[in-house]
Amino acid sequence: MKIIKPLLALLLLTPFSLLAQDKIYRTDGEVIEAKVLEIGNQEIKYKLFNNLNGPQYNIFKSAVSKIIYENGTSDSFTITDSKSKVADGKRAQNVFVEIGAQGLLFTANYDTRFSKKRNGIGGRVGFGLLGADGVTLFTLPVSLNYLLGDGKNFFEIGLGATYASLDENSDSEIFGSGSTVIGTMAFMYRLQPVNSGFSFRGGFTPVFNSSGFIPYYAGISLGYTF
Repeated sequence: MKIIKPLLALLLLTPFSLLAQDKIYRTDGEVIEAKVLEIGNQEIKYKLFNNLNGPQYNIFKSAVSKIIYENGTSDSFTITDSKSKVADGKRAQNVFVEIGAQGLLFTANYDTRFSKKRNGIGGRVGFGLLGADGVTLFTLPVSLNYLLGDGKNFFEIGLGATYASLDENSDSEIFGSGSTVIGTMAFMYRLQPVNSGFSFRGGFTPVFNSSGFIPYYAGISLGYTF
């Protein structure tokens, strides 16, 4: 009986001793048996459970998926980055100058997404006024576009129309003379920063109207994303 009683006591206490520890689950799959001391804004401070009198360790919260405490409660840490936060809550808008492309020659433009996203459906509108050798061309491009991609690299597909007004003393195979509306398409690469900054577009933008079709028309743009 003297031996049985200590064994029974040991068996009863063993499950509680196994539970009397915190478990830190790292994002790489490792589980640390520990005693959590403090959870800060950026770091978690702890001691190893098998060496509570030993040194204190720190681990970044970004490296931890969850903590299960000795009393059975838990904390979960959502892994997010600046890209996903912006993508979920901020509408991408751009201002840019364009050479060629859907603006035809040289235009200033504004582009926006229609929802609070950095990709998806959106539109642009702009205007241009160019004069040389007594010839004046006014353009007003309007189009819908769709951005495929994520992060800062996108492929843009667009369809629109550009109002063009050329003075009566000039004539052009595609523009004609006077006023006309020209159909435009866009197949372009777009560099659009995650938050804000320099933006770039470049690619092919076929144009067409009743007078003809130019499949190899192209252009580039430089601007700012916010």
